[in-house]
Amino acid sequence: MQIVYLSARPSLLAETLGHVAHFAPVFDDVIVVAPQRLADEFPEGVTVLTDETLTGHSASTLSAMAHTSRNYLLRSRLVHHEAVDPVFVMSDDDSRPLVPLTRDDFITADGRHRRRWFHSMAGWHHRATEFDESILHTRILLMQMGFADPVSYACHMPQVIDRDLYRAVGERFAPWAERYALEEWSTYFIVAAAIDPERFADPEPFATLGWPQFPGEWTHEITPARYLYENHHPALHASGGLYDGLPSSCDPASVDETTIEKLIRWHRLELAVLALDFPDDVDQPWTGNIEHQPTAALTARRLAFRGLKAARGAYRYVSIDERARIAELEGRVRRLERGDGP
Repeated sequence: MQIVYLSARPSLLAETLGHVAHFAPVFDDVIVVAPQRLADEFPEGVTVLTDETLTGHSASTLSAMAHTSRNYLLRSRLVHHEAVDPVFVMSDDDSRPLVPLTRDDFITADGRHRRRWFHSMAGWHHRATEFDESILHTRILLMQMGFADPVSYACHMPQVIDRDLYRAVGERFAPWAERYALEEWSTYFIVAAAIDPERFADPEPFATLGWPQFPGEWTHEITPARYLYENHHPALHASGGLYDGLPSSCDPASVDETTIEKLIRWHRLELAVLALDFPDDVDQPWTGNIEHQPTAALTARRLAFRGLKAARGAYRYVSIDERARIAELEGRVRRLERGDGP
């Protein structure tokens, strides 16, 4: 099978391909869509298609685009390239398999394409990033096309794609994609399934560890029954990170043990977050430090949760990603700091 990555991180992708070689040898053809300046830095044996050639845009124009819009553009163009197979798997460079995978994990025995979703679009209330905006825009367009209660398939794990159907869906959304950020996974899986319903299996829950990066950043509507992939975050392996001391590269002798340790650490943090008992020895976005520059949302969370270890009675605030509840928590923190009581 062919797998196609978007990547501007050659070293990270090389590490990802180590996991793929170990767990998913079903992928015997790898294509990478990458900036021209990085084309010579990817591993030998990988076919590189450049961003500039696919889109006809300059490097400066592409770099000025927001991440979600650029990804949508690249994926809508790559399906027109002759190197892309009629059926392929589409992925990001940080999606790493955690268990052995075969063709059956993407295509059922009777030839139907599997598809995985993670959240209803109507239930996604965030608006801090262009990704959040893309879900809103996509939901509105899908509703106007007659698709009631659409769900999002942007679950940070590789999924199988029919090239010609992806082209057809892209044509339907082309006028809107020039004006609005769109979510490229859901436009495809929802509309393509309407075009050719026999091609697709029923939707299944996502199976991704690390989506979101930290437990509690948003509320899961569904919970993975099993983790097939990791949404890899290099910062989690840094000093003080959640996976501090664990290798990020694939060591066949210890990779399964490492995976179990990651799962245990991630879910331990989840339980701590639910109890508002944020650990002092792990970098996390509420009361600790994180490697990347904090966004406004993360800064707000730090403010909101500072000192709340003393306020264990605040269990009703477990949906910590909602702005209204964040505001309530900020007020409670201010009262605690003034000594006025909770």
